[in-house]
Amino acid sequence: MINVQLSETVAAALSAQAAAQGLTLEAYLENVLLSAPSRPTPRLSPEELDRLLDEQASAGPSPSGSFSRAELYSDHD
Repeated sequence: MINVQLSETVAAALSAQAAAQGLTLEAYLENVLLSAPSRPTPRLSPEELDRLLDEQASAGPSPSGSFSRAELYSDHD
């Protein structure tokens, strides 16, 4: 069992939501917690994203910014 201290306002709001669904507060909170995502999606800072992209970048020459028609369609006749 876990005890959580909530403000009166939050406790009243949760109790009202539980009652609206015909549940006890305990059953309502159990349903909420069990239906919550098991692993939150991490948020990356711009610096972390840059670092991850740098790690995944392929080695080799950078493109010049323009490509010849032959380079673009090298897989075509």
